[in-house]
Amino acid sequence: MKKFKIFVEGKADQRFIHHYVEHLWGISLKCGRDNTPEDILSGDGWTKIKSSKKKGEDVREDMRRNADEGGVNLIIFDADTPANGGGFSARKKEIEAWKARYGLAFELFLFPNNRDDGALEDLLEKIINPQNQPVFDCWQKFEDCLPTKTACTKNPLTIPAKKSKIYAYLEVLHGDTKAEKDKAKDPNRDFKNTLHWDLDAAAVEPLKNFLRLYLS
Repeated sequence: MKKFKIFVEGKADQRFIHHYVEHLWGISLKCGRDNTPEDILSGDGWTKIKSSKKKGEDVREDMRRNADEGGVNLIIFDADTPANGGGFSARKKEIEAWKARYGLAFELFLFPNNRDDGALEDLLEKIINPQNQPVFDCWQKFEDCLPTKTACTKNPLTIPAKKSKIYAYLEVLHGDTKAEKDKAKDPNRDFKNTLHWDLDAAAVEPLKNFLRLYLS
């Protein structure tokens, strides 16, 4: 296995990649805990990387240092959607242009499947334990109901973000204490919990095929 660093957008991505790689190959990657060097680095989002001079320079320096030491850089970001200024084709083109502009070396994968528009949350929705599908069925009824309500101070009402959907999915499966509710937060999620997730689902195969080129 080559030396590598994985660059992701946030803590939820770090946690998911950490658990997924551990599930597949028993490799425990470091996410910066206990002052250890990071294998998985969070850039706080593509928008911040490209717009913040300091954040962009930090990420580029990490990439260059790793490449100079003979390592491989892997970027795993969201494709996002056209409505949010992204979409698979547009986001890939944008990142590839950034790569060329600064002379960087990395391999790129875009959630959910390196083909379609979307984000990590779109992938997560497809790898839940099937027994928990009723949770999302209820959520869909909630979303369908919101546009029908007009006697509110805001009209139309905003459909919650997919991040909220995933949080709600986990929150209802945990207990009602603060400690249990904290387990639904991005950095605390247990993706190896088979009562909640199926890390062998077909939807995650594209990511598996990408990672195995460098990690297996």
